[in-house]
Amino acid sequence: MKVIIFFALALAAGREVIAQKAVPQPAFEVGASLYPWDVHDEGMTTILDNLTGMAGVNSVYLIAVMHEERRPFNSDHLPGSFFYIHNPARTEWMAEDSRVYFKPDLGSYGKIKPLFSAFDWLNQTDYLKIVIDSARARGLRAGVEVSHTYIPVSYLNEHPEFKQRDINDKMVDRPCPNNPDVRAYLQNLYGDIAKHYDVDYIQTCMLLFTRSDDPRDGTCFCPSCKEKAKAAGFDMEAARVILKDNPYAQPQLNQWLAFRRASTTEIYKLVTDRIHQENAAIDFRLNDLNDRSSGLTLEELTKNINSVHLSTHTEQNGYQKTDRQSRIATTLYYMGKDKLVVAGVPARLLTNPDMVRSSIKISVDAGARGVGIKHYDGATFSKLRAFRNGLSEAGVAGFKPVLGVEAEKMQLTGYEAGVYLNEDGIQTKGTGTAVAKFDQSDGVYDLIVSYADEKDGHGSLALFVDGKQKAKWDLSEDVACWKRKRLNGVKIKKGAEIKLVGVANGGESARVDFIEWVPR
Repeated sequence: MKVIIFFALALAAGREVIAQKAVPQPAFEVGASLYPWDVHDEGMTTILDNLTGMAGVNSVYLIAVMHEERRPFNSDHLPGSFFYIHNPARTEWMAEDSRVYFKPDLGSYGKIKPLFSAFDWLNQTDYLKIVIDSARARGLRAGVEVSHTYIPVSYLNEHPEFKQRDINDKMVDRPCPNNPDVRAYLQNLYGDIAKHYDVDYIQTCMLLFTRSDDPRDGTCFCPSCKEKAKAAGFDMEAARVILKDNPYAQPQLNQWLAFRRASTTEIYKLVTDRIHQENAAIDFRLNDLNDRSSGLTLEELTKNINSVHLSTHTEQNGYQKTDRQSRIATTLYYMGKDKLVVAGVPARLLTNPDMVRSSIKISVDAGARGVGIKHYDGATFSKLRAFRNGLSEAGVAGFKPVLGVEAEKMQLTGYEAGVYLNEDGIQTKGTGTAVAKFDQSDGVYDLIVSYADEKDGHGSLALFVDGKQKAKWDLSEDVACWKRKRLNGVKIKKGAEIKLVGVANGGESARVDFIEWVPR
């Protein structure tokens, strides 16, 4: 711990206020979240090439304070285990609990200070600055998110006075925002980012009180809440005793719920006031987890919340419901018809490309003026392409469909359909050819081949246009993930034969997913 804090102090020296170079809000936003390990492993050039080229992304944000979670996300109630698809360095990663991946100004914090990662390759780099600088270089919007949890449980265990408590006075592993030190930390955390980083928006899905309006399951009854409630004329301890025996008792139940709503509204106002005190141009964006039962009352925060990102994740279970339309409608009802709503669209787990396109159409028709990729780290290339295709199909101006051909739809000899890391494609056990006719106008195009480089062999791929070899490359990186090979400035005539030749070696199957042609 001392080593980490010492390093953090060294990083914090000489901080300067950053002048914002805001990128205008696009008519329709297409955003993507990034994690520090994504940036480290894939590199921002590759990530932004993938996101802008395949999905049409015009906004990226870093999860700069991340809760403990296995990445890419898995679900216990769904079949299969999901691993990274385009990460060349690892198959999965367990995010540490509530670590920061930016460069805090520790002198601006009180009793509670940010905690850095225990890994040198994460704690010695300012990943937020990397994301912002890379986005700015391409004219993209740049943001940051503070995720569900913002103080590690390990720290709360050392300072139990910060913990929430349930109706039985049992401590809960979640900080109470009514504790003065916790409240100061939240204001300092958001203020630090707003003051020192050139972000267009700060987003959060932080968990305050538990998502239950039943006092038997909900929080909080801690000493800080009791003291604050008493000052407001509400005897919480007396109400707690009554609600233990009768959770529907009135007026105690309504008083407790009203107190939670008022507390939640107050902490959001304090946080947003601090952000805008440091930089009035920053957009505060709520990543709404449908937390009304936790005390989050949107209509009381219309002047504080500049935009809303909706985490609508039903489709990742492999089906769609009406909650996408209804949650967008509900948000606009409470926040106002002019409020920017960015609807999250799953690109992970059991979602498929058809579902991505359908979700985008539903979101656009329901009044959303943006969509968010949820999330890049678990998204196959086919799902990323479905974003641009879906935006085009939904009639969103400025987004053209991805041009090209699915490998499994080409004329195959020696190749067969196969799945690798949840991505459909083709594979061969020897030598395979895949042929298609170029269906666009004569011109100069960049050709991009999406292919897999596996670990257990060194195969090869070659690309021919009208019988002339344009490129050949060995599959020798041994990265066990999907990659993209770009060939710039190829002259092609309509009807030309596009041919891929793949040669297997050992367990290397010369897998191909898609050939894209991008007009110059």
